[in-house]
Amino acid sequence: IYIIDASGYIYRAYHAITNMTNTSGQSTNALFGFVRSLTKLIKDFNPKNVICIFDGPDSTKKRKEIYQEYKSHRVAMPEDLRHQIQWAQDYCTLAGIPFLAVPEVEADDTIGSIAKWAEDDFDAVFLCTTDKDMAQLVNDKVRLLNTYKDNLVIDPTGVVEQYGVRPDQILDYLALTGDASDNIPGVTGFGAKTAASLLNEFDTLDNALIN
Repeated sequence: IYIIDASGYIYRAYHAITNMTNTSGQSTNALFGFVRSLTKLIKDFNPKNVICIFDGPDSTKKRKEIYQEYKSHRVAMPEDLRHQIQWAQDYCTLAGIPFLAVPEVEADDTIGSIAKWAEDDFDAVFLCTTDKDMAQLVNDKVRLLNTYKDNLVIDPTGVVEQYGVRPDQILDYLALTGDASDNIPGVTGFGAKTAASLLNEFDTLDNALIN
């Protein structure tokens, strides 16, 4: 099964492609990029099972209940993007591709839920995303598929090569380094190399704190 980070695809296309409109003057750049990326993936892999995952309405609500400052530094969604997200979902419907947009839930949380469920029912699960948070889900069945890097497939060994820690250590790794894109603070003075070194020595953040 191929689980597609549709919101990630759309945002990437919106910022990569400019000055594209329909005859009515409405922006179509994000829609065009999304359809192009989705079409290429289907052509390259001919997937038997595929699903697109979008951010749901009010998607940050659940996370802001945990941490109020989550993504608080980001500007509002551009007005010319909102209708393109709806068009992308319309395209999925017309193309016969199922999609989910769970209210108050971000796409990557829904992707994670589906990935955990799919482990029991599918021989292989591909998470089509560039989101580093998803590396924590990688195992013998679940892989990351970066279609923007020549269809790079990242397995558990690939996660270690890229981040210096195992997939099951990614949670602690990100707790230490933080994530500027989501306005999540890390531990002051801890970069990627320091975090990886600490986890390689003590295995978990809890164990590091005990020692």
